Amino acid sequence: MRTALDTELFPDLCEVVEIPLHRQWVYLIQKNGNSSLRAQQSQDNLAMFTNDEIDTLDHVDVYIRNPRDRYISGVNTYLQFLQRDHPELDSATAFWFARQYKFLNTHYLPQFHWLANLSRYLRSDAKIRLRDFKNFDSITNVKRLPRVVPPSKEFVKQLFADNTGIELWLYLDQILLDLAGQEFTWTELLEYYKNNHKNIIEHALPKT
Repeated sequence: MRTALDTELFPDLCEVVEIPLHRQWVYLIQKNGNSSLRAQQSQDNLAMFTNDEIDTLDHVDVYIRNPRDRYISGVNTYLQFLQRDHPELDSATAFWFARQYKFLNTHYLPQFHWLANLSRYLRSDAKIRLRDFKNFDSITNVKRLPRVVPPSKEFVKQLFADNTGIELWLYLDQILLDLAGQEFTWTELLEYYKNNHKNIIEHALPKT
């Protein structure tokens, strides 16, 4: 049975934007250029594939961001949005929950789990083309500035202080980044993890 948190982290909505100039079909992931691509899609009336429409695609391009940078940015964004929308909440308590329970929001959910959600809509033979986020600017002429205050050095220090187990989850995404430039079906990607990083993937997948 799915929990309320599952519904938050694995929503029944996946979106892929076609970038015809570069012959790419880019999966929208929060904190990975999502706002810029949405703006370009609206500006240029680009094709958007949603959920079952993704089944028509032979390839999906996924830009993988440095996991540590994304985690910092994602937690920072989540907490600032939370304080904006619910000013009655105590900021120190919200920060504790964000650290203690690792992934309460899709802004800092591991990119691996974003791929797991996408896999529900991919054909079994569709290829996931992993790309380094450093090259993201080459596919869009739109630059959306962050809507939050950048994290301070003290914020980052507190975020990682005694943050038990976070390095394991960051390494889960670092593997994806190390594979940038290669392509896999979802099944092939899982097999790669199982054959080369068994201890990591056993933590990431649900027990059966």
